[in-house]
Amino acid sequence: MSTAKETVLNPQATPGEQILLAQLHQVQRALEQSYADRRQQEAETAACAQRVQALEVELAQLKAHLSAVLTSRSWRITAPLRRLFERQNND
Repeated sequence: MSTAKETVLNPQATPGEQILLAQLHQVQRALEQSYADRRQQEAETAACAQRVQALEVELAQLKAHLSAVLTSRSWRITAPLRRLFERQNND
């Protein structure tokens, strides 16, 4: 089976066939480029999804750490002191 490129160079093809085969080859190259672009976009999307997942894990860890700090005994004990400093800074 001959490829479009080989057929374009075929001297037995009529001028109309030559034009159609050249157009077919051009469409084939454009389609191959589109597939390559799509594969690249899918790879970029997968990388972004992994980054989002990593950030969600990090966010959950930071929320847990903040919750631990805010519910700690030392945070509760020092609450009056923080309020005193806030009043001084607002005045």
